[in-house]
Amino acid sequence: MSDAAVPPPMDPATLAALEELNKTYQVYFLAAFWVEAVVYGIYLSLFISAIRIMTKKRSLDHFASRVFLSGIIIMFILISIHNASIIYKMIRAYALFIGTPPNLPVVYFQDFIKWDNFAHPVILALLTWLGDYLVIYRCFLIWRRNYYVILLPAFLLLVSLGTTSVNLYWFQHPDSIPFDTMTHFLNVIFPVNLIQNILTTGLIAFKVWKQHRETRASGLMLGSNIDLITVLRIVVESALIYTVEMFVMIIMFYRAHPGLVIVQHLLTPSIGIVFVLIAVRAHVAKSESVARNAYPSNSMYPSWMSGDREEGGRRPPMPIITTVTEQHHLEDMSPTKLRTELSDSYRKSAMFSRY
Repeated sequence: MSDAAVPPPMDPATLAALEELNKTYQVYFLAAFWVEAVVYGIYLSLFISAIRIMTKKRSLDHFASRVFLSGIIIMFILISIHNASIIYKMIRAYALFIGTPPNLPVVYFQDFIKWDNFAHPVILALLTWLGDYLVIYRCFLIWRRNYYVILLPAFLLLVSLGTTSVNLYWFQHPDSIPFDTMTHFLNVIFPVNLIQNILTTGLIAFKVWKQHRETRASGLMLGSNIDLITVLRIVVESALIYTVEMFVMIIMFYRAHPGLVIVQHLLTPSIGIVFVLIAVRAHVAKSESVARNAYPSNSMYPSWMSGDREEGGRRPPMPIITTVTEQHHLEDMSPTKLRTELSDSYRKSAMFSRY
């Protein structure tokens, strides 16, 4: 559709109100573009580091490894496309938008018939769905492939798919559904995404914390400062980036604050940062631990965060990890299993000592 297909001339009162609205929103849109560009630069450096970590000293034979690596790469492609489309959209709105008055940037930004405007909600939706899937899959692995644990998160993901799809259709066909009906769909998206994120992150954190408690109760001593509490902090603190931004978006949305556009554009690269940050932070924590110790640690990391290969042809007694891609093996770290094996070894050694 050409730029000539803009709304017909308005009465003076409506035009004055629109111009006043434009004075506010064009500042926030410029700030949103700048913030996204800066955060994208941070994300790009983290992505490069994460890819190097995730493909070094490890195998991609596991299906879970390929899922996480593929998901992170797809995220990078979508985020890069979104960042490029923002540059195009800014030039079009502020320099090349010529049509029937009013020729205002805010009018251009609200025209979702144009591909560059429609690309923003579409890419944000795809990133949200992909991120939710990866978190649910990670939760599924940590809970030893328990389908019952992920039933509610999966249901919330389906709700998000349905409501967001309706909204995307309405953006390009505003006359197809009354606005009063659409408000119900618009109001449910952000809360559903927030609840889903808190639920899955909480399930992951609880499982890691529970494993830590069981490990401590078994009397096992870890050979490093890298333990499950460190894993817990990395996961929760990284997930808080998305959680806090979504919470702020909900507040601004219901208050109809123009700053919402800044958080929306910030959210796009932030979703990618959440996943690559876990890989980078886990690798840094592992490296610092090894540097403090003269020998590699036997610390118990959940292997969905990493995938170091066996060194020297020997299998480490417990999983040692640094990235987010290897399939989880919590069952290998069960304190009950380890305690039983240690007890059996002790009894055998005691029997041989008699002779």
